[in-house]
Amino acid sequence: MRFLPKNWMLFLPLIFMLTGCALPAADAQPAPNATLVLPLLSQTPPPPTQSPIIATATMVAPLVSQSAAAVILVEEGDALNLRTAAGIENPVVKEIAANATGLVRIGQTQLIGEEIWAEIHTSTGEAGWVNARYLTEYVSAETFCLDSQVQFLLDNFQVALENKDGELFASLVSPIHGLDLRYYRYGTLANYTTEEAAWAFQSTYEVDWGDEPGSGFEKLGSFSEIPLPILQEVFGATHERLCNDVGVASSFAPEPWLPEYANINFYNIFKPGTDQYGGLDWRSWLVGVEYVGGKPHLFALILFQWEP
Repeated sequence: MRFLPKNWMLFLPLIFMLTGCALPAADAQPAPNATLVLPLLSQTPPPPTQSPIIATATMVAPLVSQSAAAVILVEEGDALNLRTAAGIENPVVKEIAANATGLVRIGQTQLIGEEIWAEIHTSTGEAGWVNARYLTEYVSAETFCLDSQVQFLLDNFQVALENKDGELFASLVSPIHGLDLRYYRYGTLANYTTEEAAWAFQSTYEVDWGDEPGSGFEKLGSFSEIPLPILQEVFGATHERLCNDVGVASSFAPEPWLPEYANINFYNIFKPGTDQYGGLDWRSWLVGVEYVGGKPHLFALILFQWEP
C-alpha cells in the first residue's frame, strides 16, 4: 500500500494545476430555476424532424400516402379543372366531371393564398393539380353501409344533441369541409366549422333559414331555436336509419340529395308519423358523412317534413 507524504495537502493546488483541474468552489450551487428562460410558445422552433409551417405560395407538404379520392361540391354540369401546377393561373390539362371517382391523391399538397392544392392522377392516367376543396376521400356505398364507425358517429351525435355538448359536436364535424346545414332542401345553406360547432348551442346568431314551403313564412332564428328542436325530436325518437336511401323525401324534391354531394354517402334518419296526426308528422334528416383519414365525420344535414 502506498502512503502520501505527511504534508500532502500542501501539494494539492500544484496537483490540480498540473492536471488541468480546477479546485471545486466551496459554495457551488445549481443554477436557480429563475435563470431558466423559456421562449414563448409562438417562438418555439419546430422539432428538427419537421419543416416550419409557412403560409406562403411556396409551402409544400408531402402526403403520407396515396389515397383514393372523388370530386365533390362542383355543381351539376360544371367541371373541376386539372392544371399543370398549383394555382388558377396555370394551364388546364383536363376537365374532370362533377361526379368523378377513381382519382388518386399523390405526391404533394401546396398552399396558394388560402387554398390548398393537391396533386392527383385521374382514372385515365392524367396527372396534375386541383383545388383540394373539391376532393373527398372515396368510400364505396357498400363499404359505407357496413361501417360500424358510422353508427358510432350517429350515436355520438344523438348524445351531443341531447346534452347540448358543443365540444362533442365539434369533434364529430368534418375538419376539412365543416358541416353544411339546410333546414329546407332549397333553403339557406349554413356551414358550421368545427370551431363554430363548438358554440352552436349557446350562440344567439340568427340565420334566415328560408321561407317555409307551405306557408311561405320566413324562418328566422338561431341554431338552438330552429334546427335543434327538430334534430332532438328525430334522433331522440324511435327512428329508422336508412343507408343511402332518401325514402319519402323523394316525394318532396326531384333531387333530395344534392348532385354536388353525389360522392358523399349518407344516412336517412327517419321518424315515422303517428296515428294521431294521420302519419303526417313524419320527419326525415339526411345526414351526409365525409371520411377524413379513414374516420367518418358529419358533412351535411338536410331536413324533410310534410308541409301543408
